[in-house]
Amino acid sequence: MTTPHVPPPESEILGKPGTQRITGKLLATQGYVVGIEISGSSTRQSVALADLDGNIIHHVRRSLDAVPQTQKVLELLDEMLAEVMHPERLQGGRVLRVGVAIGGLVDATRGIVRTLHHARGWDNFPLQDYFAEKLETPCIIDNNANAAALAEVQRGAGVGERIVLYVALGRGIGGALLVNGRVYHGVTCTAGEIGHVLVNPGGPVCSCGGYGHLEALASSQAITGAMAEIAREYPETEAAIRRVTGNRAEHLIAQQVFQLAAEGDGIAQRIIEQLHLYLGVALANIVHLVNPSMIILGGPVAQAGEALVAPLQARIQQLCLPPAYQSLRIVQGSLGTRANLIGAVTLALQDL
Repeated sequence: MTTPHVPPPESEILGKPGTQRITGKLLATQGYVVGIEISGSSTRQSVALADLDGNIIHHVRRSLDAVPQTQKVLELLDEMLAEVMHPERLQGGRVLRVGVAIGGLVDATRGIVRTLHHARGWDNFPLQDYFAEKLETPCIIDNNANAAALAEVQRGAGVGERIVLYVALGRGIGGALLVNGRVYHGVTCTAGEIGHVLVNPGGPVCSCGGYGHLEALASSQAITGAMAEIAREYPETEAAIRRVTGNRAEHLIAQQVFQLAAEGDGIAQRIIEQLHLYLGVALANIVHLVNPSMIILGGPVAQAGEALVAPLQARIQQLCLPPAYQSLRIVQGSLGTRANLIGAVTLALQDL
């Protein structure tokens, strides 16, 4: 990059791969941070420049038609970073930190991507060090659900809540547990992986290779896949799918399945009922274990709003002991489709 190298403060020490990362609080009054989002399939990337209050000043987004090789993703991100960090945009100072939200298993303490279930070539990749060396700037990485949850608690639906469970319902299903405003990572940074909770031992195969996991039954891909498969035997449902997709049935999205269910389509209603069942079971178990005050639903499936939230609230009340749910609220995230990118920016501003 063209920006001059300025050594980081002594309070910011980035560990080498395999060593624990220690970062100090970002104490500054002038400058910027950069947020980077990498999707779980690595086909969608976003990069944002933000001020020290977390306000996004400029952002770019690029999508790829097929799952790319790791090097292709990094080259694309280099181009996007060059645009976002152009010297003309950095009138108020330099970039002080970079935050990366990535849709896979991440060892946040060491800055390593363990794996992406929907892409190859990322196993044990030292992404934190890659960006720190490339940009000559301290870098913090985490799972995208953790990042989005942090953003929702600091500037979204979860402000003021003490114990929050965040569930990201997209192509995959991710989750995060925040206690007193901080992400609980667990011993090996796998806490919150709700997508791989077993909800049906005889269920379909999951992206991780297991069977009957929540992700295989309640993700957007699972919803639309089941709808398309069953609809083959029901001409009326097939016609309804063509109608809502503009004759592009292959582009059916989860929100359209909710729409068809609301219109009375029996197949769509059956699929949405199964979604409520399996997601409700997973959430009920976590409610009993953790006793959160709020569950925030994010990701594309959560865009269904009350059609998802209200039945889940009722299901939790059916499945849980009254003391476990009496102070619980289930809400749709307020940051929408930009939650992961805002989360990446929020990561960059953290005292970790």
